[in-house]
Amino acid sequence: MMFKKKIFYGWWIVLATNIICMLGFGTWLYSFGVFFKPMMDEFGWTRAMTAGAASLRSTQGGIAGPIVGWAVDKWGSRKVIIFGGIISGSGFALMALVNSLLMFYLIYGLLLSIGMSFMLYLPAFTVIAKWFRRGLSRAMAVLAVGAGLGGLIFAPLSAFLIKFAGWRIAFLLIGILVWIVVIPLALLIKEKPEDIGLRPDGVSSDKEPAQKNDPEKPSNPIKTIEASFHDFTLKQALASSTFWLLAGAFFCQSLAHSVVFVHGVPHLTDLGISVEKAAFSIGLLTLVSVAGRLIFGYLGDFFDKRFLFSISYALMGTGIFVLLYAKTMPMVYLFILIFGVGFGGNVPLMPAMQAEYFGRTAMGKIQGSMTPLIMFAGTVGPIMAGYFFDKQGSYFISFLIISIAPFVAAIMVFFIPSLKKHRQER
Repeated sequence: MMFKKKIFYGWWIVLATNIICMLGFGTWLYSFGVFFKPMMDEFGWTRAMTAGAASLRSTQGGIAGPIVGWAVDKWGSRKVIIFGGIISGSGFALMALVNSLLMFYLIYGLLLSIGMSFMLYLPAFTVIAKWFRRGLSRAMAVLAVGAGLGGLIFAPLSAFLIKFAGWRIAFLLIGILVWIVVIPLALLIKEKPEDIGLRPDGVSSDKEPAQKNDPEKPSNPIKTIEASFHDFTLKQALASSTFWLLAGAFFCQSLAHSVVFVHGVPHLTDLGISVEKAAFSIGLLTLVSVAGRLIFGYLGDFFDKRFLFSISYALMGTGIFVLLYAKTMPMVYLFILIFGVGFGGNVPLMPAMQAEYFGRTAMGKIQGSMTPLIMFAGTVGPIMAGYFFDKQGSYFISFLIISIAPFVAAIMVFFIPSLKKHRQER
């Protein structure tokens, strides 16, 4: 008789959060540039004014980060994601009623962004870090693939809906989709493997072998794996150099990618590329980023994550430098290839490295405490780019600045201490 091996439940959680992130990031982040010009043209806003909503989105995310982290640690990821899905769907639906810049800021920049803060990566990363140890980087990579595919699917879809139904109906339909997808998927989430008699990575707790007499050499491989993850408290994390070097690197990364995803479509249309092609280009970029997420996520379980981070950041900076001088579609495609792989590569490495260095007990609070600095960069970047464009009629200065930022991030990661030295900082 043949027996089929049961799929580890942690992978079902990865799949559920993957789809949630695909929908959330695909609509809220990667499609913003597609709505940019239609709304700007209808209301007569400048680029800096329109980009202000994306900057407010990041500011709110920075404020909400510690709160979301606290909520995840207190109530669990499932309840937090459900709450976020309800608020996010409502925010998208209400966007159909926008009739002023203030209303745009309040709904998109605040209400919708609050919902997404509770719905997306922080609760997803936290719950997955509780389910995986040996395969954590790969699990994070699979999760991150969802966000990448979201851009490929929803940026072109948003452009299609705007063209044939208008931007208001497009927002309304997205809101309905968020409600009917996110809430049922969130109900599948179990907070930790111990709740259903499992251990991280799928080892049944009732099948753990007995310990040997020598306490220094545990016979249980899971015990050995868990011993390698030293849990830091939030206070201990804040006192470590690793926390601030990581946060600084993430700041530089956020500064760069926020400008690309907010101003990328407007920049390409300024070059004479159609809105449909520009939206497809952003979608293609996120598809290429999927390759980066999978490759770097896989390598992250076998190689030093600091080295991999440095490579991914160098690729991001190089890609933006190519975009700076891109005048033709072949150059745009070269930018997409280089930047996409680099941007995608750091997505699974971020939470995996946080879990590796700080453990899982206070991961929600620790991630949330990094968020304000990261989101501040996402606030400054789009407004800066819009301001320089409104003043100079070009993105050259802002793109030059953000091409340097990832290289600064690579230097910061290089100075992060080894795990052994980091743990001695406690």
